[in-house]
Amino acid sequence: MPYVTGLLVALLITLGAGWLYLKLDVTRNTAVYDSVWSDNGACHIDAYVPDYSRLGVLGNLVALFSSNGFYRVYNKAGKELKSSEWLLWQREYPDMEAAHWVNGHAIYPTGVGYQGWNLRECVEP
Repeated sequence: MPYVTGLLVALLITLGAGWLYLKLDVTRNTAVYDSVWSDNGACHIDAYVPDYSRLGVLGNLVALFSSNGFYRVYNKAGKELKSSEWLLWQREYPDMEAAHWVNGHAIYPTGVGYQGWNLRECVEP
């Protein structure tokens, strides 16, 4: 029985490491799909739509457990402030509706409504 448990643990670790590698590859190699600047120009929210299919069968498998896209918020200097790419149980849809800004609050569409971040550095002075 310990042998079977060891094999199961090794299989889970291998699958998890493979999923992590593919997810990192996709997020690093995905171009900006859309970008929306805050009203005061202090920040922008970038939308990304990964192409999992370029990784073949494994990419399509990762796509089953990943979102259709993700968002990153940057300040004017290019520093990343927030990201939704690692919110595993949240589905985002940048290819269906654009993100937007409301008083320094970056808002983006998800499968259960809207989510976002209130960022002080993006609020009008």
